[in-house]
Amino acid sequence: MSKINVRSPYFINIPTSATATATLKLRIYEGNLSTSISGFQYEITSTAINSSITFEISELVRDYIENNFDGDYTNSAKWLRYQYTWSDGSTGGGASSDAAIFDGYGYFEDGSNPQNLQSALQSNTTIFTNDFANINIPIHVTEDTTVSYLKDGEIIFTKDLVYSTNSADQVQYVQNSSLDADVFKKRVDAIADTTVEAFNCVKNIASDVYQEFDADSIYIDKGGVIEVIKIEEVEECKYNPYKVTFVNKFGALQDLWFFKRSNLSLQTKEESYKANIVTDGTYSINSRQKTVFNKTGMERLQLNTGFYPESYNEVFRQLTLSEEVWIEYDGNTLPITVLSSSLNYKTSVNDKLINYTIDVEFANNKINNIR
Repeated sequence: MSKINVRSPYFINIPTSATATATLKLRIYEGNLSTSISGFQYEITSTAINSSITFEISELVRDYIENNFDGDYTNSAKWLRYQYTWSDGSTGGGASSDAAIFDGYGYFEDGSNPQNLQSALQSNTTIFTNDFANINIPIHVTEDTTVSYLKDGEIIFTKDLVYSTNSADQVQYVQNSSLDADVFKKRVDAIADTTVEAFNCVKNIASDVYQEFDADSIYIDKGGVIEVIKIEEVEECKYNPYKVTFVNKFGALQDLWFFKRSNLSLQTKEESYKANIVTDGTYSINSRQKTVFNKTGMERLQLNTGFYPESYNEVFRQLTLSEEVWIEYDGNTLPITVLSSSLNYKTSVNDKLINYTIDVEFANNKINNIR
């Protein structure tokens, strides 16, 4: 089945006679692929040029994809059913097809109608994660898939992903759920007068509980084709690491950790006018002639990654190109905007140790002015 990555154009080409016209109908829907549908959201008609008709549908389809993230990893993929008919008055034809749609894209060098067919919907084959934090990996489940966690070459945990024709199951996020530190922390926090210390460099009872399940690699087996992802845990003792989650090239949620120094700042803007403060021929020196109103502020963070390998250049490229980004900050999952509009790719030859500095802005005013 074809994939449509809607941030890149997707062309449907219909070879016809030189005098033909064609009509294309589109239906975007959720649920089971075999669902009987009635009615279409779009109906487009065009006339042949050079004995062919080409429709580009990505912008229309993308209107029906929403990326929401509140800390829970969910799938935004949907189904598309399209059918076309053409006729030149004497002959004609038609066809119908289904496709999975993702909020992904291809690069220019990927060519037209990019597919992004790999199982793990991320470009990096090594994951750098905060010590003792959950690892979330998006898997495109087009057939039964087995995900195995290994430590020193031995399998310590296995999860089977069963193929389903339901759109909600097309992308499944696997995590080291049997060693779920977040669940452990929530259980402890629920007990009166107890707390879990910050994960950074703290070796408490939680690490004892989960240590035996500590994995250093993940094997993804789909029909005998195996993808291997390495895990590198980073222990940061001085700074507070931040986890940024973004919609990547494949239209999936991906985590990226910033381990080093961060700087918080506030940018404000305001409107003002000069008020008349004279009353009965006099005024109070305590009155304000310049009056400020509609003062708002946006907070910004400057984040530093710490040392990453050169292979992570692609991940930072996709972060910079992403339109949907969130950060875990003070116990909340908050939307942010990446302000860094340029990215200088770093290499170990030129830069030795690779550290990226990214400026982000919280996507909402600091003052609650939602009306």
